Amino acid sequence: MAIFGVPKAHEDDPIRAIKAAREIHDMVDNISPEVESMVGKAISMHTGINSGLVITGEVVLEKGIHGIAGDTLNVASRLCSIATAGEILVSQEVFRQAFGHFAFEGKGPIQVKGKTEPLLIYRVTTNREDPKSLHGFSVLRAHLIGRKPEMMELVDAVVNLKKGRGRIFSICGEAGTGKSRLVEEFRTHSDAHGIQWFECHAYPYTQNIPYFPLMDLLNRILGIKEEDPPKTVRHKIESGIASLVEEADGIIPYIGSLYAIDYPEATGVSPEFWKAKLQETMKTVLSALALRSPTVFLLENLHWADPSYVKLLRHTLLEVREPAIVLCVYRPTFSLFTSHQHKGMGKIFSEIQLHPLSPTEAQDMLTSLLMTERIPQELRRLVQEKAEGNPFYIEEMVNSLIESEILLRDGKSWKLTGPIQESSISSTIHGIINERLDRLEHESKHVLQEASVIGRSFLFEILQKISTMQQGIDRCIRSLEQRDFIRTKALHPELEYVFKHALTQEVAYNGLLKSHRREIHERIALVMEKLFSDRLLECYEALAYHFSKGSSVLKAVEYLVKSGEKSHKRYSLEEAHQYFKEAYKLLSGEDNRIREKNQHITDLLIKWGYVHNCRADYKGLEELLLANEERAKSTGDREKLGMYYAWLGWALRSRERLREGYAYLIKALGLGEENGSQKVIGYACAWLSWTCADRGLLDEALKHGKRAQELIEPLQSDGEFVRFTLAGLGVTHYFRGDCVETLEMGKRLLRYGQRRSDLRCMAMGHNCIGMSHYVAGSHSLAIQSYQNTIQISTDTLFTSAARLMLGMTYVADEQLSEAEGTFKEIMRESEDFGFEFLGTAARLFDGVIQISKGNLNKGVGIIEHTLEVFLESDSRYRYATASYTLGKVYARVAGGKSDKSLSLLAKNIGFLVKNIPLAGKKAESHYTRAIDAAREIGARGILGLACLELGLLHKLKKKPGKARQYISESIEIFQQCRAETYLKKAKNELESL
Repeated sequence: MAIFGVPKAHEDDPIRAIKAAREIHDMVDNISPEVESMVGKAISMHTGINSGLVITGEVVLEKGIHGIAGDTLNVASRLCSIATAGEILVSQEVFRQAFGHFAFEGKGPIQVKGKTEPLLIYRVTTNREDPKSLHGFSVLRAHLIGRKPEMMELVDAVVNLKKGRGRIFSICGEAGTGKSRLVEEFRTHSDAHGIQWFECHAYPYTQNIPYFPLMDLLNRILGIKEEDPPKTVRHKIESGIASLVEEADGIIPYIGSLYAIDYPEATGVSPEFWKAKLQETMKTVLSALALRSPTVFLLENLHWADPSYVKLLRHTLLEVREPAIVLCVYRPTFSLFTSHQHKGMGKIFSEIQLHPLSPTEAQDMLTSLLMTERIPQELRRLVQEKAEGNPFYIEEMVNSLIESEILLRDGKSWKLTGPIQESSISSTIHGIINERLDRLEHESKHVLQEASVIGRSFLFEILQKISTMQQGIDRCIRSLEQRDFIRTKALHPELEYVFKHALTQEVAYNGLLKSHRREIHERIALVMEKLFSDRLLECYEALAYHFSKGSSVLKAVEYLVKSGEKSHKRYSLEEAHQYFKEAYKLLSGEDNRIREKNQHITDLLIKWGYVHNCRADYKGLEELLLANEERAKSTGDREKLGMYYAWLGWALRSRERLREGYAYLIKALGLGEENGSQKVIGYACAWLSWTCADRGLLDEALKHGKRAQELIEPLQSDGEFVRFTLAGLGVTHYFRGDCVETLEMGKRLLRYGQRRSDLRCMAMGHNCIGMSHYVAGSHSLAIQSYQNTIQISTDTLFTSAARLMLGMTYVADEQLSEAEGTFKEIMRESEDFGFEFLGTAARLFDGVIQISKGNLNKGVGIIEHTLEVFLESDSRYRYATASYTLGKVYARVAGGKSDKSLSLLAKNIGFLVKNIPLAGKKAESHYTRAIDAAREIGARGILGLACLELGLLHKLKKKPGKARQYISESIEIFQQCRAETYLKKAKNELESL
């Protein structure tokens, strides 16, 4: 039997006591069989451990006087007597100090001799794989004050969790209001109830690392360490996921690709498909964990999380319904859900807002911190006036006063050694932390600042390698732990530490001179490059961060661009955009190596073009490319210049500057031919097919499109090029009115997309199929295809294009209420991002909606304005479409129609008085313009519709000869286009004559 009563001098002594007890238990278990064989009875250990103050006295071993007494020892003795063979029982105080290192099982309140109140007792079960020192050795720490309602809500959630009902909590509060402390206390409670706990963190320097918190969570779930080689990481992923999920084969590749491990199933798939599969994967993994055992997921510092992770998190929380408690911790700058999403979640979601402590609670915290009611009045007043109810500030301020020996313990109370000068006590948390840092010995402060450059958490090995301190780092680290600046995060397999609070790291970092910071960042980057040489792909973002803060500009640009490309492949567009933006900023500010710099900038802008295109940010792309055109020319690299011009031509086309875009694309094509570059020729031709189609140069568009199509085989791995080529041909055939060819392009896009899991290609395919049905007059089929596009599309541009076509189809089918609102959204996005080629078309049909609502004057004005824009921009197909649309408006006025679309004509007396007498002539004039423009460019689809409507107008005006002429021409055109629905309508109208 053994009894441990641990004096509360060092908070790691309970941990050492438990470790020693476990070692002795193992020794006893090993020798027990031998003893049993000799005496016929087994031996065993049962242990009780308590921590606190003890009384020491005379030690006379011969008389059994051991010189130690007091309540602490008595409780330890009682625990020992309660323990069964092999058990180690500990008090609540020992549990509180040691639960970061060991797992415990709560034994519940137990009445023991000599105690009026029952004791909370815990049984030690196993070591924690990821031990943490929970707080310092010598600093003071208060009990949790002022958070009882919040704590009770969390405790109730544990009760409900055991009944199979999960909850999602947001814990929101300013820095220092006690978010982490509330979580820590809740973890103590949940650990005592056998709840499995998984957590992940975000940090200020991870805001642009896609899915960083997710990988942090997976590292903890799967036991992946930073220093693990790729082979070990692969094994841990495969074995770990296989143990969680039955059908793991479809999940492992997408988790593996997060760690840059290649699996055929995830290689070559489109970024959007990869992202969608990752969402499904995480729902499956988290559900499996929640179903295995009652679980808490802690997601810390979400205000620093990257956009891609935040989107995935919201999606997962809205979709997963397996019982678990999810704690989402963040500052008020972040919002977890929209108000609409919040309402839709019902009682499963609760917000916990942590506000500053009340004056009474602040004084209670001071009492708890100093463990006495006898507190100097001046100190009470200071807390009242300066702390503003911030728990972290109160704790830091009191410890600062103790460290500076202004506040000293005096028996069971405290005294001030002199008057507190208020001016010397900072009124901010940052100031208080800074004062504590300034009192550190020089070496310890230096090490802490070096560690702060590594990050909130840091490996001891990296700190050793980058520190200018050759000796004494161990001693400094111990000192920093004792003063509660840092805590142990992990002991095995690598020693890792974490700053107690993000603010502590922030203050330590900001205390360095910029030049000193730059030197340390540079050393960190060089060490990481060497240390993780076999896993560099995973470290791109961290290397980009440290090199960009260091002095090697080109190294920083290299890793920033690599990080941007990596983020783009994961469809983390905002993160990718920020990496390219930072690289561009660094290069633009660098004055040396002008020729080399221009090459880097040109190369960067070409790669950045893909991200701009996915974001539909043609305004930003155009500005960048035009601003750097001379730089691109100066490189002397004709192939790069060709690709540069191709992107510039595409950006200008998207902004409805068709003539300029066409000119740059022709230049690009010439440079591609000059250098024999299939890529430049391919892209130039693909984008020329779109641009020429917009300008009404449909034969030329078809020629360029077919030339690009010939290059699909050699460039088939470039999904972007294949999409542009096939979709460009689809649009060209659509403008020409070729239903069958448009449909075929759509099917080819779908096949390619399905084969390569390319959602963007599939979205384009559905769009082309919708256009083929639209030309044929099969509106219901067209609507279904556009809805398919919207359902699977992740791009702003593709979604907007599908919504535009969907709205046009609703208008053509006279479902005007369905179309309302669609066009305004496209117009707003077009204005924000600069894709006017869709925005102006949306404005045209918004004019039709205005007319349907009875705003004739406004609606006609909008349509007439778009006519002028199309004419000025040389968008001849759209000019023909706008003329046809305006002809239909005036034809309705001439015919005195009073259907739904013109039900409010009475509001437009002035317009009607002015236009009714001339409405027929105006309608005929606009139809004729549409016919002439469509015939000139070979746009048979719009030509057939304009001829049919003009024939119906002549029928209305009692001119059967002309009616027959135009309707007959429309029949001939619809037969050529194979537009069966329109053909049937035209034949019926001809028969009625």
